[in-house]
Amino acid sequence: MTDADQTLMLEILKKMQGQLNGIQLKLGDIETRLTLVEEATSSMSARIASLEVAIAAVHKRLDRSDHRLDRIETRLGLIEA
Repeated sequence: MTDADQTLMLEILKKMQGQLNGIQLKLGDIETRLTLVEEATSSMSARIASLEVAIAAVHKRLDRSDHRLDRIETRLGLIEA
C-alpha cells in the first residue's frame, strides 16, 4: 500500500469511528428514554391495581347497602319477601 492509500484508509476509519461514537451516544439516549418509559409503565400498573382495589371496595359497600335496602323494603312491606 502506498502512503496515499494508507492516508485515505486512515481518514475513512476516523470518519467511521466518529459516526460510531455518534451512534453510541444516540443509543445511550435511547436506553435512558426506554428506562423512563418502563418506569412510567410500572408506575401506571401500580396505580391501576390501586384503583381496582378501590373499585372493589366501592362495590362491596354498594352490595351491603343494596342488601340493607332490600331488608328495609321487606320490613316496610314495600316488596314481598
